[in-house]
Amino acid sequence: MSEYYLHQSQYIIENKTQIFDHLDNAHAVFKKIFPDKNDSTWSYNLYNVFALTAPSTIFYDIYKELGTFVRSNIGEDRPLWIQAWLNYHRPDECLTKHGHEFDWHGYISIDPKSTQTVFDNWTIDNKPGQIYLGPGHAEHEVKVLEPYEGYRTTIGFDIHTIPNSPLISHYEERPFGNMGLMPLL
Repeated sequence: MSEYYLHQSQYIIENKTQIFDHLDNAHAVFKKIFPDKNDSTWSYNLYNVFALTAPSTIFYDIYKELGTFVRSNIGEDRPLWIQAWLNYHRPDECLTKHGHEFDWHGYISIDPKSTQTVFDNWTIDNKPGQIYLGPGHAEHEVKVLEPYEGYRTTIGFDIHTIPNSPLISHYEERPFGNMGLMPLL
């Protein structure tokens, strides 16, 4: 097994402008639904970006491609759940060092600007259309290599692999309570 997996999505590259427009609209909808939340990243357990962008055919196609990529690397035929959220950051808002309590973590670079995601044992040069999948426990942070205007836009996701189990430590002893999770079919 590789430490991590990368996939380059030609579909995302070819549709980047429309995808960004959809995410810009999704961010505005997020702020309407959750007016007391300042950041769509740290509200990851309250929503799923693929539900927020429904019924966009563009996001349907991204979801299908993501599902194929995930299943081809961590298991073809078993129950999986995904929580996915929008990272929508100006240069001074990029993520500091953190990890994830789920089995797997990944992200889809839509408009990552000139950044790297730095893990303890490897570094990813972020490129538009690139999909990363790796272990959830691997701590990481985003390094801005060049100043930019606008928003660095990625979709973060976690994969939960154990049916009927507690999700993470701060949830109850049953698999409920995270509105961001949905089946990955």
